[in-house]
Amino acid sequence: MIEETLSFKCEQFFGKNWKFLFWGFVVVIIVMCSSLYNISNSMKSLERIVLDNNSKVVFTTIDGRAIRVEKEPLKAEYLQQFVLSTLVNNFIVSRASITNDFQKNSFTQYSEILDNSIGLGMIYKYYLGDKKDSDNKQAYGDFISYLQWILSAIAQDKLPEYINIKSYKVNKYEYTGNSFSTTIEIECSMLSYIIAKNQYINQKGSVIINASGDFDLQRASDFNPYGMRIQKFNIVMPTKGAK
Repeated sequence: MIEETLSFKCEQFFGKNWKFLFWGFVVVIIVMCSSLYNISNSMKSLERIVLDNNSKVVFTTIDGRAIRVEKEPLKAEYLQQFVLSTLVNNFIVSRASITNDFQKNSFTQYSEILDNSIGLGMIYKYYLGDKKDSDNKQAYGDFISYLQWILSAIAQDKLPEYINIKSYKVNKYEYTGNSFSTTIEIECSMLSYIIAKNQYINQKGSVIINASGDFDLQRASDFNPYGMRIQKFNIVMPTKGAK
């Protein structure tokens, strides 16, 4: 009897209040759908933020500013152009450029050359790798040999006063994995002061650069964004009187 009475009361309750229950369920469903919609929008917004963050990288500039730049695939042609630009624009020196327009006429220390040549100083500081690493011994040896040649050329008055780069051609460029090897021939016009004639003469010459190295983004910096390392190089410079 108790179970029948309880069942009867339930039937009466649902029979009398089915409209309220129905609209209650409708409201619950609407609230749930609204919540799911809001969650979906939040997830999409979060996804856009994550994609935006992943598509950009933060760089700290030399003056300390943080900037966000778009990521781009690291293409081989970008690396090749960077190698050529680095070698052509930083290794070639003239007497005028290295003596600050003839304000310093003689050098006795390698450090004096690095202090007076921004390009060579940058190569020494950012492109030869860790000096303590034995893998970089060849590069530092080659670099010191080049500085020694410059000291000798200045002392013997063989370094042209002015060298102007006219053009260059790539005789060889090989890129395998993260390593490169290249030979560049740079055509130059020179203005040399000949003491015996007491006058400047125009000359033409070429610079030959052979270099090899690799890339590692862990070595990247503001001055070396691709982490380029020169492991071996040789430079043949023109001298006064050479055609």
